[in-house]
Amino acid sequence: MMQGYHFESSRLWTVVGAEFDLAKIMKSVLELATSASVNISQIDLVRQNLEKALSGKKFLLVLDDVWNKDPFEWGKLKAALTCGTRGSKILVTTRSQQVSSIMGSSNTIHQIQQLSGDDYLYLFQQFAFGDQAVDQNLMEIGEKIAKKCGGVPLAAISLGSMLRITRDETYWSSVLNSEIWQLGNEEDQVLAVLKLSYDTLPLRSKKCFAFASLFSKNDIMAKDELIKLWIANGFVRSEGNFNAETAGNRVFDDLVLRSFFLLVPSQDVIRCTIHDLMHDLARSVSADVYWNSEQDSVENIGKRTYHLKISLSEESSMTHVLGKKPLYLRTFMSRRVYSPLRTNMFEGFLELKFLRSIDLPCNGIIEVPTSIGNLIHLRYLNLSRNGIKVLPDSITLLPNLQYLDLSFNEELQELPEELGNMQSLRELDCRHLDFQELLPLFSHIQNIQDLDLLRALSHFNFGLTHMPCGLSRLTNLQSLGAFYAGDRTGACSIIELEDLKLHGEMNIIFSKDFTNYSCGGRKILKNKDLNELRLEFNGSERYDKEMLDDLCPNKSLKKLSICNYGSRQFPAWLMESQLSNLVEVSLKNCRGCEHIPPFGNLQFLKKLDLRSINGITHMGVEFHGHGGFPSLQELILNELYNLEEWLESHGVDELFPKLQSLKIFACPRLKSMPRLPTIQYLDIFWCSGSLLSCVGRLTSLSLLRLVEMDDMTSLPNGCIRNLTSLTTFEIQGSGMPWFSSFSKSQRLSEYKAEPTSNVLEELYIDEIFKLTTLPDWLRHLESLRVLSIHNCSELGLLPRGLKNLPMLETFRVSNCPQLKRRCEREIGEDWPIISHLPFIDIS
Repeated sequence: MMQGYHFESSRLWTVVGAEFDLAKIMKSVLELATSASVNISQIDLVRQNLEKALSGKKFLLVLDDVWNKDPFEWGKLKAALTCGTRGSKILVTTRSQQVSSIMGSSNTIHQIQQLSGDDYLYLFQQFAFGDQAVDQNLMEIGEKIAKKCGGVPLAAISLGSMLRITRDETYWSSVLNSEIWQLGNEEDQVLAVLKLSYDTLPLRSKKCFAFASLFSKNDIMAKDELIKLWIANGFVRSEGNFNAETAGNRVFDDLVLRSFFLLVPSQDVIRCTIHDLMHDLARSVSADVYWNSEQDSVENIGKRTYHLKISLSEESSMTHVLGKKPLYLRTFMSRRVYSPLRTNMFEGFLELKFLRSIDLPCNGIIEVPTSIGNLIHLRYLNLSRNGIKVLPDSITLLPNLQYLDLSFNEELQELPEELGNMQSLRELDCRHLDFQELLPLFSHIQNIQDLDLLRALSHFNFGLTHMPCGLSRLTNLQSLGAFYAGDRTGACSIIELEDLKLHGEMNIIFSKDFTNYSCGGRKILKNKDLNELRLEFNGSERYDKEMLDDLCPNKSLKKLSICNYGSRQFPAWLMESQLSNLVEVSLKNCRGCEHIPPFGNLQFLKKLDLRSINGITHMGVEFHGHGGFPSLQELILNELYNLEEWLESHGVDELFPKLQSLKIFACPRLKSMPRLPTIQYLDIFWCSGSLLSCVGRLTSLSLLRLVEMDDMTSLPNGCIRNLTSLTTFEIQGSGMPWFSSFSKSQRLSEYKAEPTSNVLEELYIDEIFKLTTLPDWLRHLESLRVLSIHNCSELGLLPRGLKNLPMLETFRVSNCPQLKRRCEREIGEDWPIISHLPFIDIS
C-alpha cells in the first residue's frame, strides 16, 4: 500500500519494456517511487501523484530497450518528470537511432560499443563458473566460444549459464564445434546461440519458457500468477515432498538464473519481463500454439492454438476470435480494462470444453453464466476487479478448479453454499478494497472535506459479510486472501480456520453484527505460516480483546494490521512483543485503546502506522520500550486527537537511530516531540503551530512540508535557521497569512534568515488565500531551484529580486489569476522577471 509522499533523496528506478506506453510507464515509475501498487486509471491523476512523489527527489530513471518513435508521447512523459531535484537523470537505452534522436540531445547520445575481449571473456567466465574455481582446460575452450559470440552480451550470458551445469570437456567442445557458428547473419547466429541454450533446458522448463510468448514484448509478468498458469496447464506438477508451487518456483528461479527471464524491480511482488531476443526465441519455439492479439492476426488461429490472449478492448476482436472456434483452447486471457464484456460473449467461449485457465480481470463482468459449471477441466479462474454480485452454484461443480480469484468485486454479496465441495481448491481470494489504504493516493485533494468523504467511504459496508459453512473441508487450501466472519444462519465459524494449513497473506474481517466470540481459548492461527495478517474488527468494546487473544499468530509473521479494535487493552502476546520478527505494524481506528504496546522493543520493525487512537494522551517509555526502535525507518501518527506529549525516554541511550520519515497528521494537541537524530523527511498536517518549536533540533532534515497549520501566523524564531540540510520547504493551507504579513511587519529583519536557508532548493506555496505579495527576502535564496505557487488568489506581483537568483530554473503558477495575468508571456508586467528561466508553467 501507499507508504507516503517522499522517500530517500536519491533513488534508482528501472522500467523495462520495448514498447513505450505513457500510462504504463507513469504508473510503473509512481509504483517504484512510492513503494506501492497504483490502482488509479485516470492518466491525469497518475501524473499529479507522480509529480508529487518526485518533488524533492534526486533520481536516476532508466527506460530500458525503448522502441516507440512518437515524440509527442515522449514529450508528455518528459514534462511529468521535470520536478525532480537537481542532478536527476533519465537514461534511455535503445537499438534505434531514430528513437535516440527523438528522446535526447546530440551531446548526450552515447553509442555503446561491443565489450572489449577481456571484458567479454570475464562476463562469460562469471556465468560459466560463478564463485567456483575456474577449470583452466575448460576455460581454454570457453575463450574460443566467447570469441565466436560476436561481442553480444546476451549470447555470452546464455551460453555461460548453459555450460555452468556441466564440467564435461567433450560437451564444451561440441558447443565450440557446433554448426551454429557457420551462420553468416549475426542476428541469426545470436538466435541460434539462444536456441542452443533453450535445447538444454528440461522439458517442463521449455514449456514454461514458451508460455511467455503468450505475452507481448513490453508485458511485465507477476511470478506467482505465471506459476499458477503453468500449474493449471500441467507444465509443472508436485514432485515428491515438494508441492506444485514449490516446483514452479524452482523452474522460475532457474529461468532467471539462465537469463531467460529478467527480474523487474518491484516492492510488493516479484515481477519479470523477457528480453526481446528471448521473446523472439519463445515465439519461434512455440509455433502456432500461442496467439496474442497485439502481434498476431485472427487468420493465424487454428486447431493447434491452445493459448490465447486478447489485449484489445474492441468487441469485434472477441467476435472474430470466437468465430474461428479454437475448440481445443487451454488458456483464455482478456485484459480489457473495464470495457464491459457482454454476457453472450462470455457464454461464447464457455463452450470451449478443454479450457484450463480463464483470466478475465477488469472486464466489467456483472453476471457469470451457469454454463461455467461445464468446464470440468478448468483449474484457474481469475474474475478479479469486475462487478459480480452473485456467483452461480454451478461453479462448485468444477472438480479440478485450483485457483479462484474473486478479489475486488466490491458488490459480491455471498459465495455459493456448497463451496466446501471444491476439494481441489488451493487458493481462494475474495478481498475487497481497503479505502483507508487508498487515502494517500489522493494527495492532490485540496481540502479536509474531501478527505472526510473518503473516510466515510472507508466505513461503508461493501460486499461479503460471511463465508459459507464447510470451509474446513477444503483440505488442499493453502491461501485464503480474506475470511469474513458473520453470525447469520449458514455462516462459517471462524474456528474452521484452525484445520486449514494456510500461508502467505490473510485478512480477517468481522461483520458489523458479529457477536459470536466463543473460540474456547483456541489459538486458531498458531499453526499458520503467515507473512502478513490484517484483522478488521467491528468495534465491539466488550469482546474484541478476547477474540484478538485467540487470533494470536505465529512468530513467522512479518506484517500486522489491526483495524477498528474496540477494547481498551491489547492481549499479552502484543503487549509483551512476542512477535519478534515483525517488520511493519499498523493500528487503525483503535479508538478505545489507552496504551500503545511497547513497539520500541521490536528489533526488526521498520514501519509503524498509528491512526485514530483517541485514548492516547502521551507517549514515552511505555511506547519506546527498552530498545528505542533500533530499526524503525518510517513513523506515521495520524488522527491522534488527544495526544498532548511525546516525551524523551530515560534509560534509552538513543531513540530512533534509523528513522528517516515522520508524518504527523491531525494531532492538534501535540506540542512536542523527541530529538530525532537521523530524520530527513517531516510532514505536519492539520496540527498546532506550537509543534514547530521542536523542528529546529532536527538538523538532518532535508524536506519539510507544512499543511493547514491553522493557528500559525509565523514560524517560531530559529525554526529554520539551524536546518542546514533543508533542500525542500512546502507550505500549504488557507490558515497561514504570515507570508503577507512579513512584508509589512517591523520584525522583518528578525525573520530575515527564516526560511532563507542558503541550501534551500525548492519552495512550494499552496492555498494561502490572503497572500498578496511575496516577501523581498526571497532574493536571498541563492540555492533556490524551484518556486511553485498554487491557489493564492490574491497574490498580485513578484519581487524583482527573483530575477537575480542564480540557480532558479523552474517557476510554476496555477490558480493564481492576478499573477497569471502579470506573468503572461511577452506582455505581462512581471514577465521580464522570469523570462530567462528554462522551465515556466503558468496555468
